[in-house]
Amino acid sequence: MKVFLGKTKNKIRFTTFLICVVVAFVCLCLLHETNQKERESNAAARWKSDNQEFSYISVYISPEENWKENDRNMLISNLKMSFQQNSIINKDREDNNEGLIKDCFSCEDVMEFTNGKNTATAKVTATGGDFFFFHQPVWLSGFAYSDNDVMEDRAVIDKELAWQLFGGENVTGMPFKINGNTYYVAGVVDTSQLKEDKKAYGETSRAWLPYSAFCKEYQGNEPAPGETTNIGINSMADTGTGTDGQSDKLPITCYEIVLPDPVKEWAVNLIQTSLNAKERKMVVIENSKRTNFLYVIDNLKNFFYKTSGTQPVAYPYWENAAKVRDTKREIYTGIILVALIYPVLLFIRIIIWIYKTIDGKIKKRINKKHAYPL
Repeated sequence: MKVFLGKTKNKIRFTTFLICVVVAFVCLCLLHETNQKERESNAAARWKSDNQEFSYISVYISPEENWKENDRNMLISNLKMSFQQNSIINKDREDNNEGLIKDCFSCEDVMEFTNGKNTATAKVTATGGDFFFFHQPVWLSGFAYSDNDVMEDRAVIDKELAWQLFGGENVTGMPFKINGNTYYVAGVVDTSQLKEDKKAYGETSRAWLPYSAFCKEYQGNEPAPGETTNIGINSMADTGTGTDGQSDKLPITCYEIVLPDPVKEWAVNLIQTSLNAKERKMVVIENSKRTNFLYVIDNLKNFFYKTSGTQPVAYPYWENAAKVRDTKREIYTGIILVALIYPVLLFIRIIIWIYKTIDGKIKKRINKKHAYPL
């Protein structure tokens, strides 16, 4: 009976061990798959040189902060001053500090597009800087516009909007109108097939416009006295006619930057300090560490407090998709850690048993060797 019970216990132990290992392995595969989807977070890896480490940081800003291009320029000046003070240079071009920073900014709202009798409402992302370096879509035709475009009359549209306006995807160079002003299609992009991206992207068509053009058209949407508008950030815009050329611009709600990170968390701390982000309605996120195990563990500690309180900012669709993957990573990592508890304890027990067995045999031999015959 004792032998039967012993065999049953061993079977239970082995089955439990096997289940835990299988669960951990499956979650590890899912974790790896989730990490592979994090294409938006590899901007630092694409930008860095052989001799320097870079960090990719996003800053999400409430429209109430009224953050404009002048604020962005001031931030870059402060960052370059910090680089000089800390003797940080571009090691590929030691004559200056160019090439240390890559950045972009954006804000979002809704506009109406027309092409003849065809009309469509689309969510528009106004972009400045190297936006399409950070966010690299699949191009169906054409390519991105540039900040160097003199006319600023080109736009990128997704394939849904292309079909709504033109009835096809290969429509590069085709004209359309916003508020009666003519623009041209610079390129058409495909929508991501990743589940998280599709959910965050939504069903509404999307387009991307240069920031200055967006602001110009936005002012064209100003309501007449006594009328209202459904554009979300309109109430936050300063529509005065200042002399600095910034007062008629809309608030920037997302700022992204790649910069040197010579010491762990140096870059993110520099951004936090330069913006005084903790005292303002801003959220700073270090994207390049999203798939890091220690970063996931740190987030896992606050997993059950994610929904408590409210964030002072509204995240764009790409950050919402990234946050879904963050949650998945935390769940998979948590399951892996729990599933490995029993195998680790069992392994420790086996090691202790082996140690005691070997130690017992050694002591027996020693005692036998030194035993005196009666």
